[in-house]
This record gives sequence, C-alpha cells and structure tokens, in this order.
Amino acid sequence: MFKKKYLSLIITILFVSSFVQAQNQAFLFTLTPLKHAANSAFLRYEAAYGQKTFEPISVDDFEQNAGFQGNIGKYLTTTDHLGLALTNGETKLSYQTEALANILNDDNNKIIDFTAGLGFLHEYSGTNVLISRVIIGRQFASCQAYGNLIFEHAFSTGRDPIDFMTTVGFSYNLYDNLRLGLEAVGQDLEGLWDTDEAEGGATMYLGPSLNFTVPGIALNVTFGGGEIIRATHSIRNSEAMRELPYGKGNGFIFRNVISLGL
Repeated sequence: MFKKKYLSLIITILFVSSFVQAQNQAFLFTLTPLKHAANSAFLRYEAAYGQKTFEPISVDDFEQNAGFQGNIGKYLTTTDHLGLALTNGETKLSYQTEALANILNDDNNKIIDFTAGLGFLHEYSGTNVLISRVIIGRQFASCQAYGNLIFEHAFSTGRDPIDFMTTVGFSYNLYDNLRLGLEAVGQDLEGLWDTDEAEGGATMYLGPSLNFTVPGIALNVTFGGGEIIRATHSIRNSEAMRELPYGKGNGFIFRNVISLGL
C-alpha cells in the first residue's frame, strides 16, 4: 500500500512538472514577495510526505496542495491554496487565503522588502483560524534571505488565544539556475518560555532545500526536507481539536514545490 501511494505521488509530481513554467520561489515554507519574480502571478503545486509533523507545514502521511499567488496592482498580493491530506486512512481538506500589502515595493528600494496582511485558514481538523503574516527580507545579487512571522487565532476551545509561527529561509546561488538553501520553521514558540502552553509545546523544523530551473524550459522546482523537532513539552492537558504529537518524539518531512508562471 505504501509503495503504491508513493509511486502515485512521484508520477503526479513528474506529470505536473512537464507543463510548468518557472518562478523563482526558492523556499518550501517561506513566502517571498513577487517583485523579484519574472511574472506577477503563478500557480503552485506542492507534494509532501512526513511523519510526526505539525500543521500548517504538513500532516502525517501524504499531502498535496494546489495554490495561487499573484499581484493585484502594485501594492497588493493575494495567495490562496487548497490542501488534500491522506492521513491515517482518512482524506481531509484544508483551505487558506491571504491578502498582503507590499508596503515597501519600490523597485529602487535596495534596503529591505516588507509585506504584511491578514488571512483565513480552515485546518484539516475543521477548525477556522484567523491569521496575520509579516514578510521581511532582502534579495541580494548572489543570495536571498527572508523570514515570515505568522500570528494565529483559532476559533476553538482549548487553543491558545494567540499562537505564532515563524519561518526563516536563506538560499545561495551555486550557479545561474541552481540554488542551495536552508530553512527553519517554528510553531507554538511560546512553549519555549510558557510551560502552560495549551498545544503541546514548541515544535521546530530544520532542513536543506535545492531549487533549480532548466534553461529554455523555464521549469522551476524546489525540493528538500528535514527533521521535525519537539523542542519542549507542555505540562498542560490540551482540549484542542487538532491532533497533538504528545510523547511521539521527533519526526521528518520531505517536500516538493513546483511553480507555473502566468
């Protein structure tokens, strides 16, 4: 059963890859502004397999996402995606949409990129979540570094009033069409100092990624993976709807992202 599902995932990735055009999206989990991209909009397909993971970066077993990110005028970016998870013998759906203001979007700005906005997330568990995201970073000649700070308020009992997640990504141009990156993600980071944190304690991801484009085909693919680390364990019993990995130890995730420029 595992081999059939894994083979199906690989075939899907290869099938979609054969039709896409590139966008320079070098990270797996960190959103970046489109001002440095070749196109002002793109479709995005993601496929992942993981164990002992955490939402929203993935779920246990297989997950696929189809999404869109594009500019509306010069200062507004919208991003949407629909997720399909095949986990523990169940099929689950999630949906996320965000509207982001490109606050520092001057093409002559060489100091920093700054974007912020609001959004809505419907988790695989069925919980609705209000989210706010801040994107900050910079594009250099041979590398780029970006971070996302996401605040979440879940409309569910037993959840923290405010959760926050952060992602940090750095990528370096090895060649004209090849980037090597390193990315870190942290969720429920308030668990680092709050032993009464409601959702199981702080959880982190750390792993490398490789981004490449094929000249003449304009194919852009990012793939990578790494370890899921349970940094702390809350002493509080949670009533949260989403599954929490109590006592499960560390995990892992592998992810592939393919982009189609519009």
